[in-house]
Amino acid sequence: MARTPPPALTPYDQLAARVHRQVMSAPGVREKHVHVERRDARDQDWDQLLEAISEMEGVIIAHRDDGSVDLFWKVSYDDF
Repeated sequence: MARTPPPALTPYDQLAARVHRQVMSAPGVREKHVHVERRDARDQDWDQLLEAISEMEGVIIAHRDDGSVDLFWKVSYDDF
């Protein structure tokens, strides 16, 4: 039986996946910090992503003048 290809990712999903890759990269994990550029993200997608991130406990969003953000987080060992 032929497999159907997975559905195409929405622009928001693509943006979220890019940020997830940055966070989970070796430098991101080690430094607990990433710099995220907006690039060509739509206003709605960018705002939705930042809103979702702002609701995460232990994450700090630092807005930069150029529209990009720095994300900082800490790991709580109480969660394990």
